[in-house]
Amino acid sequence: MDRRRFLSASAVAVAAPLIGMHSMAVAEPAAPPKPGPLADIAVAAQASRMRLAFDGKRFSGAAYDWLLKRGSEAHAFLIGEEHGIAENPKLAAQLFAALVPHGYRHVAVEISPPMASTLDAALRNDGPAFERLVTTAESRVPFFGMREEAQWLIDARAAAPAGKPFLWGLDYDIAADRYLIEQLNRRSKPPGASAALGQLRAASNASWARYAETHNPQFVYSFAGDPKTVQAVRAAWPKPDPLSDMILETLERTLEINAAWSAGKGYQSNQLRAQFMRSNLLRYWRRTPPGERLFMKFGASHMVRGVSMSDVFDIGSLVPELVAERGGRSFHLLVLPGPGTQTANLDPTKFTYVPGNRDEYGEAMDIFDTSVLPGTFTLFDMAPLRPVARSSGSVPLPLWRVIHGFDAVLVMTGSHPSSNL
Repeated sequence: MDRRRFLSASAVAVAAPLIGMHSMAVAEPAAPPKPGPLADIAVAAQASRMRLAFDGKRFSGAAYDWLLKRGSEAHAFLIGEEHGIAENPKLAAQLFAALVPHGYRHVAVEISPPMASTLDAALRNDGPAFERLVTTAESRVPFFGMREEAQWLIDARAAAPAGKPFLWGLDYDIAADRYLIEQLNRRSKPPGASAALGQLRAASNASWARYAETHNPQFVYSFAGDPKTVQAVRAAWPKPDPLSDMILETLERTLEINAAWSAGKGYQSNQLRAQFMRSNLLRYWRRTPPGERLFMKFGASHMVRGVSMSDVFDIGSLVPELVAERGGRSFHLLVLPGPGTQTANLDPTKFTYVPGNRDEYGEAMDIFDTSVLPGTFTLFDMAPLRPVARSSGSVPLPLWRVIHGFDAVLVMTGSHPSSNL
């Protein structure tokens, strides 16, 4: 679920493992849990399940009506997902469109702030420009090279009020550094900053040239670059305009986050990334009128309440506090592929998406797979599971985090991997 798997891929040759894929094969469906805490939770899960119907175009049924009701009551709707499920962005698009009459105005996704601004403008003013941006090597952004993910932003833009920016980017940047550096190159700046920027540009181009020769992900600049090259530009450009400042901060933080990971400081890297995302969220939030609501779609670890799967407090813990200050509440949905299905995973040697084995979610999470309604998507309400988990004795941490960190779990039985745009 984490794009930083670029770094594990870069530790080997071109035959690096695909991001988001595990080497183990998909496990056979688990046997029913033995009597004990997990059996009690499984019984509660089966009692709380609802059917989500999907005819290939539209979602309906008791589960959809329940999600829509919970979304209309909330001030923020958070989807935490396993990336690469073709049907999930279609659900997100339909839900967002249905929630716009209830005050939803903004969509936050797992891209950087400057690229969100660029894509937002393209969606508002020139539809074909959006597709060019997400497919051109210099400006591509992760996930939106998948056809279904790109389409959900197009559909969300069409549903949102016309003419107003709606897209929030909260994350660091993986692959658009050349595009962002070129934007800086066009801005007015002191001569010393131009010289420092030239060095940054040369370093980025040289790294990408090595990548083009070898297809080895260790030469993707956001993982190979030195934060000091960006710091030199900032030092020579003390008062940049707001856009330039946002680009410089994104480039510097990206390189710092990945440099910590490369140095074996995984926890520090996770903290730095979470801090950057929280800072970006606050910047958008403080400019947002109280009546406007927020729709978010990120990897699951970013959307969970409490300590995340990366062992940090991520934006999924900040959003409930922000909406509570305005008298509201948030709703958190975890979306998983169906048992035995595959998801689309990024091959960092080619920057294309290929089907691969679904992720493993941790001890006891197969309770949801074994409790699904046959032949359909199944939604589980977490509220009835919480008292059972608390009174049942020891519950594995991954399952405990999901039961208390999400309000519902959706298992998309028979789901498909997303396709390339």
